[in-house]
Amino acid sequence: MARKTIVIALLLLCPTVTPAAAIERIYCATSDSVIDMSLESGFSSKDQEKLVHFRGMAGVKDKAAPTGFRRFQIRSDMLRQYWIDDRDLRFSIHAFAPEGKPLYRVTMSMLTDRNSDTAMRFKGRYDLKVEKLAAGGSASAETVIAHKGDIFCDVKR
Repeated sequence: MARKTIVIALLLLCPTVTPAAAIERIYCATSDSVIDMSLESGFSSKDQEKLVHFRGMAGVKDKAAPTGFRRFQIRSDMLRQYWIDDRDLRFSIHAFAPEGKPLYRVTMSMLTDRNSDTAMRFKGRYDLKVEKLAAGGSASAETVIAHKGDIFCDVKR
């Protein structure tokens, strides 16, 4: 009889236990004197670490920025690296302009974290670099703009 009572009690309690909700979308944004940027990333509902899409818009406002980076679309193929776990979120993107025969490269790395694995906001820093590529495909590049600033990312479910 006692065993039956425990089983019934557990069955009644189980509906009140909810599993931790997985991150499905993350929205990131920053705006300062050098850049305006917003991006959205979507993650698989089955595998929280599997990226489904990555897109956004950015505009480098610094006068030294090439025309192709004054306003440009961020696409999944620009994503070079990403990392997400319970507390950390990191992205690194590379964009080239003009398309086809690039003369410039934008590199932006974002490193954020949150207070707990249930917090809905990541806060952190980004590192932006605009470089003029060397002629002839040389690996060297001249830094035109280097800037660091604050960024935030919100979890959307």
